[in-house]
Amino acid sequence: MAADVPWPKDMSGATDTKESRLNFTFLNGAFLFASLAALLPLLIHLISRRRVATVDFSSLRFLKELERKRIRRVRLRQILLLIVRSLIILAAALALARPTLRGTLASGGGAHARTSVAIVVDNSASMTRDRDGGDLLSAALAAARDIAGLLDDGDQAFLVAASDPAHAVLGEGTFSPDVLLEALNSMEAGDAATDYSGAVDLSLDLLDASRNLNRELYVLGDLQRTGWARPAAGSSSEATGASDGEAGARGGEDGPRAYLLLFDGPTANLGLSSAVVERKYGGTTGLYSVSVRVSSHAGRSREVLVRLFVDGEQAGQAGIDVERGGSAVARFAVTVDETEWHEGWIELPPDAFTADNRHYFVIPAARLTEILVVRPDLAQGLDDADYIERALDPTTESKRFSVSMVPLNALSRQADDRFPVVILADVGRLDDDAERWLMRHVDDGGGVFIVLGNRTDVRFWNAGLLPRLTGIEIRAPIERPEGVRLAPALQGHPLLEGLVFGERLIDDIEVRRAFDVRAARVEEVLELPGIGPALVVNRAVADDAALDLALPRGEVAALMMGIDPSWSDLPRSGFIVPLMHRLVERLSRTSSRPAAAMVGEDLVAGLGDAPAERVEVELPSGRTLTTELRLTGASTAVVERVGAPGIYRFHAGGRTVALGAVNVDPRESDLAPADRSEIEEYLSPLPRTFIEPGARLEEEVLQARHGRELWRAFLYVALALLAAEMYLARPRFG
Repeated sequence: MAADVPWPKDMSGATDTKESRLNFTFLNGAFLFASLAALLPLLIHLISRRRVATVDFSSLRFLKELERKRIRRVRLRQILLLIVRSLIILAAALALARPTLRGTLASGGGAHARTSVAIVVDNSASMTRDRDGGDLLSAALAAARDIAGLLDDGDQAFLVAASDPAHAVLGEGTFSPDVLLEALNSMEAGDAATDYSGAVDLSLDLLDASRNLNRELYVLGDLQRTGWARPAAGSSSEATGASDGEAGARGGEDGPRAYLLLFDGPTANLGLSSAVVERKYGGTTGLYSVSVRVSSHAGRSREVLVRLFVDGEQAGQAGIDVERGGSAVARFAVTVDETEWHEGWIELPPDAFTADNRHYFVIPAARLTEILVVRPDLAQGLDDADYIERALDPTTESKRFSVSMVPLNALSRQADDRFPVVILADVGRLDDDAERWLMRHVDDGGGVFIVLGNRTDVRFWNAGLLPRLTGIEIRAPIERPEGVRLAPALQGHPLLEGLVFGERLIDDIEVRRAFDVRAARVEEVLELPGIGPALVVNRAVADDAALDLALPRGEVAALMMGIDPSWSDLPRSGFIVPLMHRLVERLSRTSSRPAAAMVGEDLVAGLGDAPAERVEVELPSGRTLTTELRLTGASTAVVERVGAPGIYRFHAGGRTVALGAVNVDPRESDLAPADRSEIEEYLSPLPRTFIEPGARLEEEVLQARHGRELWRAFLYVALALLAAEMYLARPRFG
């Protein structure tokens, strides 16, 4: 069957190249070398010839005339046997080489050569949309069964699922239509995103290994634009993931032919694309803000009711206006017990695509955060590191922070994954080992706080490390003996909540020395009016456009003045304690945030100290399984390629040790199919046919199949010659 919905407008006509000329070729050309064996009978004949001396006997002289005619017949039969035996070997070798006559004129009478087909079926979340009383996947599977009905004896079939990551259902191929039908009947739609690019590349690899003359690729699904990777400009070979030579082999007259069938449903959709959970500071303990972005794909502008649930109960709701093709953010506040783990979700009203109407999140239980403070090697007396330690853990018995202090020369010897936050307290410069350790720490999601001060080597930091980590460059040190009052750079910044009165900080902090810096694309927290930023963070997560939990690297903050009384009043003010606490919590967020993943990815949950017993995970369905443990200093539990959205609960020793949230990939929310021109660009240079609404799939496919394999004819010739050889070689008497 064919899709009965129109292709998107503004698309070019179908590309459909057909061959009209005849072409003789061999599918197993390597066996042509076996045809040299046809010379063996001749060689054996020449080697076995014997030369005899002639002796005349008078009594036999009269018999020569009688035998002359018979000898001529024997020699003729021997020559015929020699020729027939050579032809038998030649015909058998050619049959093994599978000679083929290609071209539309070669397929008369409806016959065609053997065919290998690769069927790509999209079983992603978007295929659960309703269509004519069923879902899109049911319609696509019905078309796939029709394709199975076009297979003849000797035809080979592969089946590939296009849900991310694309994978082969019948990777070894099958020659049985019943096996193919059974595999199709077992396919179900999942919650993963679409990966047409990976599915097509995998299918082409499977077809490349096939030796059949006709090779066909079928792509059945909603052909979502987000499922097709865009090739580099001007590169058709990169569209197939192949080199120039490979792309040529896959295209042209010897390459597979692609057939595309569109099964489309409603495209207007609202989806929850991302959410951020942040701890709020101030007087209320356990207060968190929850922000969620609602994106509109097609459809009209509308007001949407967004509801918040925490621990199974509704905790809030908000109405927001979402423009067509735009997005808006809904914000909530919720108070929870910080000593316990909490789970929640944000929910939208039902629509045509329900998989993205719920977004799950986790609020972790408060944990002790280990902080590494790095001080200069030859520090004497009170310095920046001492003031930082007093602000974070004045009694060394804090239940929130554990501070470890080491000299700079010991930094590279520290465990890579022990400390979520590293503070460089006026360390001057780093050697190569320390610099590599620090970059590895940031790349793994760790936070860094850089305090510039008396020992700062401006040339070293400007050489690349400071701009690369923080986005700033030091211009020059400045001095203001009269003092400049420290001020908030951004009104309403979460790090300063409850610490600002009007446009001033709650404490008057005079700064006498600082560094003037050039800052680009950073988040400014504090500033020195008339001079520039005083405290910056390299990720603008306070901005609405940055609601994304999947941060690839850790955050880095920089303070442009030493935490030393000679630089400012900061180390002796009450402001430094909440500022340092909040800043460290902020910097530790990427390395200690709750486990989160999208469907199809690995869910990795940090467990703190490695548990002595096994760890079990309770899936959203209620089923329990034992997880893989990875011990690398701090232990983690891993659930590979999670298959469903929801909350995953990790248990050990009869208690919950972690929670993880899994959500549908937000790319799946954009339901618009790709334009035909975009698909053609990706599939180029393959010959391709778009099955139009109302077209008969059988006619479209069989008209394009052509060619005839001649190996049977050569085999029959070899058998006939063998019978002739047996007749000629039989003994004759009389």
